[in-house]
Amino acid sequence: MSKASKCVYEFGPFRMNPGRKLLLRDGEPVTLTSKAFETLLVLVERREKVVSKDELMQALWPDSFVEESNLTQHISILRKALGETPQDHRYILTFPGRGYRFAGNVRLITQPEGDLEVEGRSQALDDVIGQKTAAHRLSGSSSWQRVATWVGLAAIALAATVAVGRWLNISRDRRHTAASADAGRRKMLVVLPFQNLSNDPEQEYFSDGLTEETITDLGELNPEKLGVIARTSAMAYKHTDKTIAEIGRELGTDYVLEGSVRREGGTARVSAQLIRVNDQTHLWAHNYEREVAGLLAVQSELGTAIAQQVQIELEPERGTRLTRKHVPNTESYEIYLQGLFFLNKRTYDDENKSVIFFEQSVRKDPGFAPAYAALAYAYLALSIFSPEHFFPLAASAAKRALELDDDLAEAHAALGAEKADFEFDWQGADRELKRAIELNPNSAVAHFFLSGSYLNPFGKSEQAIGEMKKALELDPLSPIFNSYLGLDYFYARQYDKALIQYKKTIELYPDFHITHYWLAWLYSQRGQYPDAITEITKARLLEGGERAKWAAANKIVLTNAYAANGPRGFWQQIQRANERTGRNFGEFDIPQVYARLGEKDLALEWLGRNYEARTPFTIYMNIDPAYDSIRSDPRFESLAKRIGLAH
Repeated sequence: MSKASKCVYEFGPFRMNPGRKLLLRDGEPVTLTSKAFETLLVLVERREKVVSKDELMQALWPDSFVEESNLTQHISILRKALGETPQDHRYILTFPGRGYRFAGNVRLITQPEGDLEVEGRSQALDDVIGQKTAAHRLSGSSSWQRVATWVGLAAIALAATVAVGRWLNISRDRRHTAASADAGRRKMLVVLPFQNLSNDPEQEYFSDGLTEETITDLGELNPEKLGVIARTSAMAYKHTDKTIAEIGRELGTDYVLEGSVRREGGTARVSAQLIRVNDQTHLWAHNYEREVAGLLAVQSELGTAIAQQVQIELEPERGTRLTRKHVPNTESYEIYLQGLFFLNKRTYDDENKSVIFFEQSVRKDPGFAPAYAALAYAYLALSIFSPEHFFPLAASAAKRALELDDDLAEAHAALGAEKADFEFDWQGADRELKRAIELNPNSAVAHFFLSGSYLNPFGKSEQAIGEMKKALELDPLSPIFNSYLGLDYFYARQYDKALIQYKKTIELYPDFHITHYWLAWLYSQRGQYPDAITEITKARLLEGGERAKWAAANKIVLTNAYAANGPRGFWQQIQRANERTGRNFGEFDIPQVYARLGEKDLALEWLGRNYEARTPFTIYMNIDPAYDSIRSDPRFESLAKRIGLAH
């Protein structure tokens, strides 16, 4: 990728790069939704004038009918991201009855932007993805999209930090009361994002990658005695000014590890300190200076020192594992960290980039097992576009990782998800997922996969809910884990609990459109169709793209159809929407709608198509209430047997 001259805007501590859709504050990324970023860009570009609401609406949603409340919501998101308060609107001024004006002192800079080089972009990969883009959106599908971009979506978690704190403050006393009653419980640790002190935003991938690697290694120390908060929840505190005590209380942790990284050429200086939450005591601190590839050894030293400080007696085999890891060459390891950085950004372009980086990493060092495991997850992320292409690639990468290191929990989890969602190899999925948890009980994603990909399809609702709660204990700020707990309750027919969970998730992450879709499922199941119409409209608007363009107009059509013909009118309009834009993760699926309409033959025909295409949610056919009316049909039972779900 060649370096090009690009315009960059600077105001206050912020730096805005339109080409990359990147906003930095003091060199650290500020995560915004795509529409919020576009809103800010319009205001900055037209900063000399008051931009009317109509002008903003036209710029953001051209040729679409969108309610004004959506603009107001994005302005609110921007105010929070820019650090404004109701009493201090230093950047975005409101002119009642007119519009908004950007008030910051903007500096326009034209300079070469140092884009990360990506070698060898696979044209075949682009071709496969390009063929599917029109019919599917990256907002979800396949096992990986049920992770809804896995433990990712840190963007939403960052934007919702204030709401997160409000909810966690409500629950923290109850959690700590229970904890004090259980003196023998395992300790909990959170690794805060390592600060990038290199004065170079391009090195952000390095500090973020080191944070993730440290979380993974510490999670393997002694999981029965030490729990480690997952990346998504840890990253929610990247830009926070909260104290250690507040963070510890909100996450229910006993210890906090914080640190920094300063990168200078091929050398990295890492500083870390361990703090006990209850009395703010600094138990241990150390500085390391290593060559880049030697940072794996630094992580092992960190793990051992922390274990000693929290008085954990390492099991011999775990202690050995920390020191016997294959140490990759410097170039391979750095490329691997770049891949992690892009994988966790959770957009199509970035996930596509991550594949290229991981492929480069294993080419540079074919013995580097974690890079193969990460590559497996990246392929799973892209399986939305072509299950038959990417699932086998994911399985191949995971198997190669296990050939190199059979104790790699991440690779077992990825392989287990593929076996469930693509091969319908239930025994294999059960074996791989349980092995992943055996190796690392702190793997939130392994608990999630076991819940969603194995237990739920067989109607083991209480066990599925239990595993999902374990995932949430380790990753309490994950939007998809919170949403999936609501879906677990829905499939268990515990509708009141599902409603409570969905509303709590929306309070934390109002922009996470998947939750609104699933809440619409719940409302329609309970016969609350006006509420279902409201939620599905919100979801479409938040999702953006083609659906957002006609969401508001379709809300009127849906409302009128329901008023005229009741539930049947509602479902008929939903089916027309499916025909218009193709199936999409979160929306009602085609066979679900036909079943609701009483079109048994069409419902069964489309379920068969879903089986052949490995469409998401096919594995839930035995527990989805949408199919209650056709479940006794012999054709339904025959399909369940083919999938391996027969009772």
